[in-house]
Amino acid sequence: MLRDLFNRYRQSLLLTLALVLPIASMYWHGKTRTESTFVERGLLAVTSPFTQLNHDAIEAARKLGRRYLFLQDVEVRAETLERENKVLLGEALRSRAIGEELQRVKKLCEFKAEHRDFTTIPARVIGRDVSQFFQVMRIKLDTDGLAGIKEGMAVITDDGVVGRIDRVAQGFADVMLVTDARSQVHATVPGKGVIGSVKGNGKRNEFTAQFVHLDKIDRGAPLAAGDAVLTTGHDRVFPAGLEIGHIADAAPTQSGPYQEFVLAAAVSYATLEEVLIVTGYHGPDADGAPAAPVAPAAPVENKPRHSVDPANTPDSPP
Repeated sequence: MLRDLFNRYRQSLLLTLALVLPIASMYWHGKTRTESTFVERGLLAVTSPFTQLNHDAIEAARKLGRRYLFLQDVEVRAETLERENKVLLGEALRSRAIGEELQRVKKLCEFKAEHRDFTTIPARVIGRDVSQFFQVMRIKLDTDGLAGIKEGMAVITDDGVVGRIDRVAQGFADVMLVTDARSQVHATVPGKGVIGSVKGNGKRNEFTAQFVHLDKIDRGAPLAAGDAVLTTGHDRVFPAGLEIGHIADAAPTQSGPYQEFVLAAAVSYATLEEVLIVTGYHGPDADGAPAAPVAPAAPVENKPRHSVDPANTPDSPP
């Protein structure tokens, strides 16, 4: 009976449910409630972990994308900064080199202004001949465009004597250093009453000086380590008063009437960049009479010595 009744009114019941259920649902969910129902709480408990996991995954992907884009930007900026740093470093090194060159040129100009008793021409060092023992044997100068350069002319700096021109050819000049075994310079130690000659021995940065004492009344204090050895001008090559070196060891070796001392050069040949070539000075008279020696009235105070490596080369240990 119920089945017949349902079959008879099935369409009406379905239509009624289709209309009533949405209205009832809207009414039910539209009501103001302070707490969730049991079904809602159950659904939330089941779906919340999956919802949170999905949210965390999306957020992590978003942050990863932002970080990737940020790191790409950082990498580009780092490469730009590295290029700029290399450029600035090069500019700083060039500025430092220019500053050091200006300081050297300034010292040479001041030295030239203080010594008007001889004329000089500046020249640049462009090469060094180094032995198998890393010893600077000779230096080469650029004399292209320099007039009046001749063999035998003295080569000096504001620190002291370098050597003399050994050979001139095709805009270049070889310099024989004072440490060369062929070199000999007339010298004295002011205030000590000695006079003699400095001879190169071709060994590292050392060379020897032979001195003979003058009259007893002219003798000063004994020679000591650090005493400056100066030119006298008697060899008619080097102007008087230029430092050749200083005494490295105060213990002499007797050689006949002479006493031999070991000297250290006043100039570091390994770091030499600019020199002065002496083209003329008021030395010996035209008749060959020697110039007056440097007055030994007072000894020269020992000035601070710059560090000169044993072999006088940049590759040698300090």
